[in-house]
Amino acid sequence: MVDELRQAIRSILLEELAAHGVGPTPQSAPGIHVEEVEINSDVDLAQFVRRLLQLARDGGALSAIESGRHVFRLRTASAPQRSVQPPVASSRTPVGGTMTFDAGLITEKQVRNLPENISVVRVGGSVRLTPLASDAMRRAGIKIEKVTS
Repeated sequence: MVDELRQAIRSILLEELAAHGVGPTPQSAPGIHVEEVEINSDVDLAQFVRRLLQLARDGGALSAIESGRHVFRLRTASAPQRSVQPPVASSRTPVGGTMTFDAGLITEKQVRNLPENISVVRVGGSVRLTPLASDAMRRAGIKIEKVTS
């Protein structure tokens, strides 16, 4: 059950990050249908709304949209699509058993790569942790301290 929950969280994170232009696209997630939408005018917007209404009439399609198995990706004619990497949390050299992150996003991979002696992670006000990173720290017994400055 825990593995199923972790997979569901990963799937949701992939979708949300992709919606913000960060990381891999939802095409890489199994069972996800991606429909690209181009909205450059009021006519395009009206066409998209009609498409949504059409899909809403089909119970299966509506369920897929609500569950995140059918996602929409914005495509613009003027700008090519590009993948943007998430801002990785910037850290300072560890002191004793403490690591400090000043800004950015802390991922599960970064937590797995922390030195073994780290028992406390200090995070600045603008630092964000993915849910998987928080879980990895909790499992490793690493305490998270918020730093206000």
